Amino acid sequence: MPSDGVMILLIFAGILLVPLAVVLLVLSISKTRRKQKLAAYTGRTTGQVEKILSRGLDHPWVIVARYTVDGREYRVKETAKIKNRAIKLGKIPIGQRKSFVLGPIAVGSPLTICYDPQRPQNALILGNDGVLTG
Repeated sequence: MPSDGVMILLIFAGILLVPLAVVLLVLSISKTRRKQKLAAYTGRTTGQVEKILSRGLDHPWVIVARYTVDGREYRVKETAKIKNRAIKLGKIPIGQRKSFVLGPIAVGSPLTICYDPQRPQNALILGNDGVLTG
């Protein structure tokens, strides 16, 4: 039978590793599903940013884009993915700058939309890939 110290160490390792494994599994599934959708959504069109919504510091940015397929207008809404870049004073990091993975966008900016030709209301914003949300 293991000592009390080893049992405590195993319990703490379990407490830390189980949630980490669950988070990594969810991220992996999410990434795989997005890749599958991008492969299946063979239609491409140019859409336009209609809104960029921010609900405060504790909530992610949301991009709403509109696009047209066969004369009919649709909307796609996605959480904006971001990238962090260190702000440095010489070699010393003093902060970080967040920006959209899509680059500098504003209302009216063009975006490439991938959609399902069979069901054009199913769509994704091309290039809005990543793990971190704005």
